Amino acid sequence: MGLAVLIIYAALILYAASKTIFSTGGSGRGRASGLGAHSSAGESCCGSGSGAVSAFFVNNRASGALGVALSIIVSCVGASATMGMIGLAFNVGTPAFWWLGAGCAGLTLLSVLLARKVRETGAYTMPQLVESFLGKQARPLISAVIVIAWMAILAAQFVAITKVLGALTGFGQYVCLAVGFGLIVTHTLGGQAAIMRVDRIQAFILLAALVALLIWLNGQNPGWAASVDFELVNSGFPAEKLVYFLFIVGGNYLVCPMLFGRFLSARNGGEARRGGFMAVCGLALCGALIVCVGLACRDFLPAGLAGDQVLTAALGKAPAWLNVFISIALISAIVSSADSCLVTASTVLSHDLLGRGSVASSRLCVIVLGLAGLGLSFWGKGILDYLLMAYDVYVCGVVVPVFIGLVLNRRYVIHPAFACAAVLIGGGLGAASALSGQNVFSYAGMIAAAVVALAGLRPRSDYGIADSRQAGALAR
Repeated sequence: MGLAVLIIYAALILYAASKTIFSTGGSGRGRASGLGAHSSAGESCCGSGSGAVSAFFVNNRASGALGVALSIIVSCVGASATMGMIGLAFNVGTPAFWWLGAGCAGLTLLSVLLARKVRETGAYTMPQLVESFLGKQARPLISAVIVIAWMAILAAQFVAITKVLGALTGFGQYVCLAVGFGLIVTHTLGGQAAIMRVDRIQAFILLAALVALLIWLNGQNPGWAASVDFELVNSGFPAEKLVYFLFIVGGNYLVCPMLFGRFLSARNGGEARRGGFMAVCGLALCGALIVCVGLACRDFLPAGLAGDQVLTAALGKAPAWLNVFISIALISAIVSSADSCLVTASTVLSHDLLGRGSVASSRLCVIVLGLAGLGLSFWGKGILDYLLMAYDVYVCGVVVPVFIGLVLNRRYVIHPAFACAAVLIGGGLGAASALSGQNVFSYAGMIAAAVVALAGLRPRSDYGIADSRQAGALAR
């Protein structure tokens, strides 16, 4: 039964991808180009290549607020917020909510401060967008950090989908990895248009699955809620870890190339902003349901289970129909998160690093980076370990200088030398934190990046830009 349902799901993925691939003419030889001076000019400039490029990179900028929100939700509720977060709730209790709670905080700030501005640039990718205030030299450096960090996030999705496919089908590790690779890469070949088309369906599947699983667990363990202590922090999740989550996890949502891609796909700045606020509400709801699932597994499963094993252990005791339904929902959530990571990294690699912003080159990058993420998954890290490793490097090296540049863009730019130094110093200290496990390096990286970026602020007039109207849409 599980295998049959998986085949049906795979057929839907293939249909969505093939519909987009063939409707855009397959090769998509048009190329993305420069950033316009304002919204309409930016879009006409960026859209000058072909409809295939616009569909692959930004879904033809046709997404409404609900489409943006649903795509953000299923992209963020992947391996970390399913298997990882359920296991965290099982082990530390209600503070596990902060994995998505910190993300909600970062996404709220992004929606309030930047969503409209990001959309009005008419850019295709985040590195293209930031070139206007960090300089051309910083663009490839930031692009490289994004590609590397997002490979670690993709590796976490491969780890998760292998576990779920194994529990659903009984296949071995390598077969599950091959099937997972096929699902993720095939779907991503359709670009943003294919991804956002399927995300609408997968968001409702995910929500229904979480509710169904919680109802079943409540029937198996009816007294779980009475034994729960509502805590923001505790001995298993101390205040210092909450601070770390707010800065590192929340920071990843505040300046995120994947979320920027969703906002750039919106019809206009208002739809982007409303979509961001709707996504915050959806993520908070999903976070609460996921934590409740993890808590309901207590006293139902043996203590001491590793976090990544809690959900699969619970499904092993569920009736066959529920096991299949939840497994498919989990696979869809993981695929949605993975394809968002992969399309983000591939478009950045193709457009910003290689300077070949065509659909054909982006699809080649999808395959290459998919293989790289697959290989990285053999490193043996846990799901949350991979994600936090990526977040450390990215938040310290990219988020801080980009956020400063975006907020102060009306009057200032950051000198390219200082921008590059902020990325290198912050990213280096973030990498030290990821490798050593010492959070102090992350905080030092963020502070150092902020100091260097602020020291590099220069008035726009020094670069021959007299006022905000000449600085582009971000200066509004």
